[in-house]
Parts: sequence; C-alpha cells; structure tokens
Amino acid sequence: MDENLSKQALTELAKAFKALQLETSYKVKRNITWLKKTLTWCDEHAIILGREGDSKHYYIERDGIRKLDAKLQSIGYSALLDYQQGVGGDRLDGAKVSPNEKDAKELPTEHLVLAACSDLSLCLTYQSLFQLTETPAQIQVELDIRTLDLTSYDYLIVVENRDCFSAWHQYQIPRELTNALVVYRGHESHHSKACQALKARWLKQKDASGQVYFGDFDPHGLAIAIDATTPYQHLLLPELSWLKENHQPVHFDADNAYSKREVVHRCPSQWRMLLDTMYQQSVALRQQWMVATQLRLY
Repeated sequence: MDENLSKQALTELAKAFKALQLETSYKVKRNITWLKKTLTWCDEHAIILGREGDSKHYYIERDGIRKLDAKLQSIGYSALLDYQQGVGGDRLDGAKVSPNEKDAKELPTEHLVLAACSDLSLCLTYQSLFQLTETPAQIQVELDIRTLDLTSYDYLIVVENRDCFSAWHQYQIPRELTNALVVYRGHESHHSKACQALKARWLKQKDASGQVYFGDFDPHGLAIAIDATTPYQHLLLPELSWLKENHQPVHFDADNAYSKREVVHRCPSQWRMLLDTMYQQSVALRQQWMVATQLRLY
C-alpha cells in the first residue's frame, strides 16, 4: 500500500476541498495521473471520493473529500487546506505537515552552489580542521547564495563538468581571473537551480559583466553558453590556434551537433570566429584535454 500522495495530488485536492465548501461536487478530468493514483489510494483506504461522470470526467464530492482529509490527518498529514500553495520551505519544514518530507517545494540544494578555492591558507586550515594527512590543492565547499557578498568578486566563473571543476587548480588561468568566484554549473537537481539563481543575482547587482563560462569546446558546450537564460559575457578557452592544432576529431559529434543555423543568429559577435571554426573545420575539444595549456577570455 502506498501511504503517500504526490505533491501534485495534495495541491489539486486542496483546490477541490476549498471549492467543495461552497459546491457539492468538483469536476476533474478523469484521465489525469494524479486523480488515477488518488482513486487507487482511496480504494486502499475504503474511501469513496466521488462518482463517475461522463467518459471524460470524474466528480469529487464533499463527503468523500472530507473523509479523505480526515484519513490524511490520521496518518500524519496536515489539513488539506494547508496544501493550497504546495508545501513551502525545505524538507525539514515538509516533515512538519506531511509524512513524506519530499512534498516540500525546496530541494536540499535549492540555495547552495558548489564553489572551488585553491588559496593556500584556506587549504592549510581545511587540512588542520579535518585532520587530513596532506594539504589539499583545492577545497570545494557548498555556499548559500543568499549570504554571498558579490561585491567582493570581479568575475563569476561557471564550470560545466564536475571532474574539471574538481581539478580547477590544475588549469592555467589568466591572471585577471585571480579574484573570481568559481562554481560548478550543477547537474539535474544538484546545485543547478542555485547556480542559475546566482547568475541572475549577479546580473542584477553587477549588470552584464564578469560572467564567464568554462566548458567543452563543442557544439553542445557552446550552445549552453549562447542560450543561457542569464547571459555570459566571456568564454574561457585555450587560444584558437592551439585548439585547431590539438582538437580531437571524435569530440565533434556531427550526428548530434546543433544545426549552425539554430545558434548563429544568437551567438555574440566576439564568439563568431569560434563558432565558425568549430562548424567549418569540425574543431572540438572537451575540457579534460585543456589542462596542459594557457587559457584566455573571449
């Protein structure tokens, strides 16, 4: 038996509960997933939620949803009306109103970015604090973007790949990027939402300047930089002549490459030479092959 109703089901049922304080029935499309799963849940708990309507609709009734609400509260849920706007806060807050903490809107990394730092004094402190047998070349910490003072930084560098982010200290970075905040772009639900929010906050506070994308030099990596919701002003890459000499032909996946027509009209003028070289000469190179050479801003 599945004791948990989905976040969507709870929100939709809260809407129905509110409407049924004035009406006797509430019409719902019968083929939607949350209703099907809710009716299965009701069957398991011997609750008749409502009645069948025509071939396309189901009618939730006042008596049925009151019984459902009572059953939910008896097994640890909050009252249905508390779910009208979803479960606010993080999972600790979610645990206060639901037996399923994952009903909460906020992800565990909602406001956290993963940042890299290779400052020797901090690395020594980190070694001492955690009793490490060697001094780490780089430390990686989660930072709450809501508490970051962005005025302390000249650049925000977003790194595409997790392994390259972990090896940030190995890359040959131009001197002008010394005072930069370096963060991992994130993957799926891990840190990616906070990274996007950080970029938006940077733009709001520091205008359109200083955002750097360090990723693969291939159609996908370049498209990420070009199509970013909050624009990047720079790419961090090796010299173009070096890329031409050291590119890996297999890194340009012609079968999966974006059509140049799809990105060329959105490409900033300062990156057009990179884009043209990539597509005209099939030049591509992933980040992992860029460790051995000096990088520069475009």
